[in-house]
Amino acid sequence: MSDPITRNFNASLQKTYEWLRDVEDALSTDDRPTAYHALRAVLHALRDRLTPVEACELAAELPAMLRGIYFEGWSPVGKPEKMDKQEFFERVKRLAGPTSGDLNPARCVPAVFGVLQKRIAAGEIDDIRGVLPDQFAELWPED
Repeated sequence: MSDPITRNFNASLQKTYEWLRDVEDALSTDDRPTAYHALRAVLHALRDRLTPVEACELAAELPAMLRGIYFEGWSPVGKPEKMDKQEFFERVKRLAGPTSGDLNPARCVPAVFGVLQKRIAAGEIDDIRGVLPDQFAELWPED
């Protein structure tokens, strides 16, 4: 029998794999590294576009392992960083890095936003959508 720490770690890892499978499905790929890079890049760009309070509220909804990835390298100073949709796409592409192959932000942002909408409480999604510019609305799935 495993100890509580191991059980919690394994549960978080399992939830993280479920999120990655959701991103793979949304991108119509079975490429786990691409799904990971897309998820990480979109979460980081979104985190930086949100107010620190809203970024932390979103983090509270993530599995522990994803929460660590989400906060990697983050500083709340100077947030939110104002970005329009195109600047957001450029940020995602830059954050995904060269190891992500030909990651298309116009495909991966709506895919990850769809996973967030599926897995995060509706009230939190409404809060996030409420602080983003109107041009971001088209990137979210229809309600």
